[in-house]
Amino acid sequence: MIRPRNIALLYALFASLAVLLLAITMPPMQNADEGAHVFRADQISHLGLLGVKLTSGQIGGFVDSGLKKLNTETASMHFQPSVKAPRAWYVPLPWGAPAPAGFPNTAIYPPPFYLPAAVMAASTRAAGIGLPHALVLMRIATGIASVAITACAIAIAGGAAIWLFALATLPMSFALDAAISQDGPMLACTALSVALSIRLQKPGLPHPRLEFVAMCALLALVGMARPPYAAFALLPLAAPLPKAWRLAGAAAICACVLAWSAVAAPQMVLPVWPAGPVAPFKQLALLALHPWRVPLLAIRTWQADGGALSANFVAGLGWLDVDFPPFYISLAWGMLAWATLAAWCAGRGRFPIHGAALGLTAILAATGGVGLIQYLTWTAVGAPVIDGLQGRYFLAPAMLLAVPLARPITAPASITRWLAAPLLALPILSIAITIHALILRYYLPQ
Repeated sequence: MIRPRNIALLYALFASLAVLLLAITMPPMQNADEGAHVFRADQISHLGLLGVKLTSGQIGGFVDSGLKKLNTETASMHFQPSVKAPRAWYVPLPWGAPAPAGFPNTAIYPPPFYLPAAVMAASTRAAGIGLPHALVLMRIATGIASVAITACAIAIAGGAAIWLFALATLPMSFALDAAISQDGPMLACTALSVALSIRLQKPGLPHPRLEFVAMCALLALVGMARPPYAAFALLPLAAPLPKAWRLAGAAAICACVLAWSAVAAPQMVLPVWPAGPVAPFKQLALLALHPWRVPLLAIRTWQADGGALSANFVAGLGWLDVDFPPFYISLAWGMLAWATLAAWCAGRGRFPIHGAALGLTAILAATGGVGLIQYLTWTAVGAPVIDGLQGRYFLAPAMLLAVPLARPITAPASITRWLAAPLLALPILSIAITIHALILRYYLPQ
């Protein structure tokens, strides 16, 4: 039998190797939106906790001029598979003086999940470690934090450990861990909050209310980072605690999300597309007056982008321009289905019925919320398809599937070896294919 702690240890070994290789192999600023995330982390390292409106009219802040220069030099590679990383990008570049920069899409994000990268930015600057080597260390710092939190989640998740392991070892998950962004730590905290939700069902916990508060704090941070995930506030309602505690926990999560959204909303910059402007209130009114458009939107979006979303849920690396073999995408989805079976067999689906229902409701609400927020803030008014959706947005809701798959932990849970073995071996193939794909994309001529 394989125990969750052993799965967590195996995850930590695989994920640490993946983070190290990805941090070194990925060229500067080539993770999705990494330039904007690096600017936000650097701003926080200078204690700039909120985005500001610059004299140019842009939303952003003051960041290191060396980072601005490196970001400009590397932007030519985005969405251009024929462009390869030149040696010039790896010539040591010194940090510079603070300079204004616009990064409206990340200036609205809260600071906590950027702290590992921000602390490393300040440390490397003080130690005289130049760019782009400092970026590699910032990636590793973010990755170490994400891997440590996720390993803790897997260790206490009982029978659902194998499901969290399968999700956390996808190439997309590894890439987010090894990127300078809020996504890796956010996914890790989602996994830990889900594991705590399962652990709270165990009778005789020494400090259940303390663990409940920790779960709610993590969920509040996750919801502040991506408001559609406020739906995860349903998880505290499943905890075996007095009703007042459960309602207070859910209310506190929602209050934190609303408070940060109120702070960030005035700084949000809406795009203008050739198809028309983006206007959330007009878009919302259109849906309210024509509610039948909602299922049509979901169907048309899946018809147009379902294949791409499925693929980049598994392996949407870089700026979605790193190709993976089709057989691997199919294999990864097959392994996720196998992980669902393994987790259910380990837990026998014996999570309390109302808790399982709340978990499934949270998944549906968060998934719908992601689509809605993209439609309101990123899609031209009246467009028939939702723009801007990416597969990685659905990794966090997928982690909540651990809840209906799990069982109340009455003893250290173990997982049948023959079910878990293929899943535990898959990361070896995933890491090898991922690094091979990165080398082909960024370094070898076509």
